[in-house]
Amino acid sequence: MGRLTPILQRRVVETVAAIAAGEARGTALLRQLVANNDNRKLICMELADRLEAAGCADLALAMWRAACDFDPRDPEVALSRARLAAALGHDDEATASRARAEGARLAAPALVEAKAAYEASRYDDAVAALQAALAAAPFDGRAWMDLADNLREAGRHREALDAIAAMRARFPQAPMAVDAVERMGRTLMAMGRLAEAGEALSEWHSSMVHAYGAAASRLHGRQPVMLHVRRVEEVAERVVSIAPSVPVVVESPNYHPPFRIDGPTDERAPPLFVAHVRDAQVLGESGVVARGDDLVVYDEAASPSLRQDNIPEYSGWVDPEGRALTFAPSAITARLDAAVLIGGRAASNYFHWMLEHLPKVLLLDPDGGDAALPHLVNERMPRQCREAFELLAPGREVVALTKESRVAVGRLVLPSLGGIMHDDARVPLSKRMIAPETVRRLREAVLERVDTSAPSPKRVMLTRPNSVRRGCVNEAALAALLEARGFALIDPVALSFSEQVALVHNAETIVVTVGAGMTNAVFMREGARMIGLWGESVPPHYFAGLAPIVGAEMIFARGTPIPGSHPDPLHRDFVVPEAHLLDLIESEEPSWPNEERRASS
Repeated sequence: MGRLTPILQRRVVETVAAIAAGEARGTALLRQLVANNDNRKLICMELADRLEAAGCADLALAMWRAACDFDPRDPEVALSRARLAAALGHDDEATASRARAEGARLAAPALVEAKAAYEASRYDDAVAALQAALAAAPFDGRAWMDLADNLREAGRHREALDAIAAMRARFPQAPMAVDAVERMGRTLMAMGRLAEAGEALSEWHSSMVHAYGAAASRLHGRQPVMLHVRRVEEVAERVVSIAPSVPVVVESPNYHPPFRIDGPTDERAPPLFVAHVRDAQVLGESGVVARGDDLVVYDEAASPSLRQDNIPEYSGWVDPEGRALTFAPSAITARLDAAVLIGGRAASNYFHWMLEHLPKVLLLDPDGGDAALPHLVNERMPRQCREAFELLAPGREVVALTKESRVAVGRLVLPSLGGIMHDDARVPLSKRMIAPETVRRLREAVLERVDTSAPSPKRVMLTRPNSVRRGCVNEAALAALLEARGFALIDPVALSFSEQVALVHNAETIVVTVGAGMTNAVFMREGARMIGLWGESVPPHYFAGLAPIVGAEMIFARGTPIPGSHPDPLHRDFVVPEAHLLDLIESEEPSWPNEERRASS
């Protein structure tokens, strides 16, 4: 089994062939391949192997060097670099690479300990573990960055600045140099040294522009403002409750083979409401809301107090008074007397749009007038997301949200999100959920409007042939097995939204790689089964919680993640053994690996 998904494997082969043939486009293809994909280390490893086999040893060594830079924690990469360096007569490089490999091996247990301590908010313990790791592997730039973060979270600000200074001295070039300046500014802000933090902000902007171009800086087209963080209840003119917070038992996902027990856990589903805020501004395409000097938090998961690396309007810089540094687009792009905010954070993703944002239209009182107001909706969305919006909110006036948007609204109607999806690793997985009331409302509204009467396959595999991350690398082999057993192989991207709904609603068994494709579980028939191909990557809790609400079964065929296939372990590619999937397909009765625990709970 190769390191890469088939689509990336084909691109590597094409690139190496062009280089070996002396084609001018070869170098450009290589740069594009490495720059445009997340799993750069594995791409460089694959390029290195194939380039060496093609007789391009010097360029192959350059690829091993790049792979070491992308992941200094992999001793096998360092050893491969050492082997080729020695073969080419670079003895000093070979010796240094072997030493790096040994340092990475010794540091690994401490890094695991540090990650667990950080996620449990035991910052002093994380600091101690990271210091031990850096004693063995001082070349690990991520460990230096993590050390600075944990020292800051522990309130040990001066030590954090010392760690950042050491990081800057050791890594004077991008990307670590850029990250060091950002961490310095964040720490100075937390200390209340605002003038120095402002200088760091300017330096961060300049270093981003120099290293990656103007568009890479969060200040590109935006201006920094300090806003007091306020909950929506504190600033809203009124808040209308739609569905209260209710207790929810979050069961463990069902894994095959049995993996671990992640529940049951008692949690509370988020409430559903509609807030009305006067004189507000909507910033960017993430649905960030400001009102005067206030930053209005209407989604707990989007609080600036948590890690928000995917919200470009946030900085993560918070001062001792609780003000957050926010990046507002420079100019007002539209002024509206009243509007409804429908779009927001991650709305270009099918899962987040369908279950967090689209259900907002179902919270509006159709007789109260709000449904007739302009709807603020993200411009960047797949066509199926737009089709779903048109299905549930036909003929509504839409104002597009883009990265440059800064929409001033006299009366902003703020429906709550359909769930709560934290991106911060310190928040327990069980707290990430879609409210059961959201699922019920969305399912009823969609199935009322979609014709599901046409015949369609009862056994379906939803494929992801063009996956470039979090992909099942052996999907093609699994698909062939299932097709021989009567499964229809369907790429959902080729279907309209209504076609997807009808397909899923009529199927008895659905096999799908864990990801946005599992969203449509909310439209399954009672008694149907969805099997998710899963590589111990993205946590399946919030997917697992969807099926029971509609009376369906969901189970996860567990695979093996491919180390280094993505910088974030949550997005790694994986391989699912054929036997794991066949066990589930060929079983006559629903398989519940945790049945004994379920019966006793």
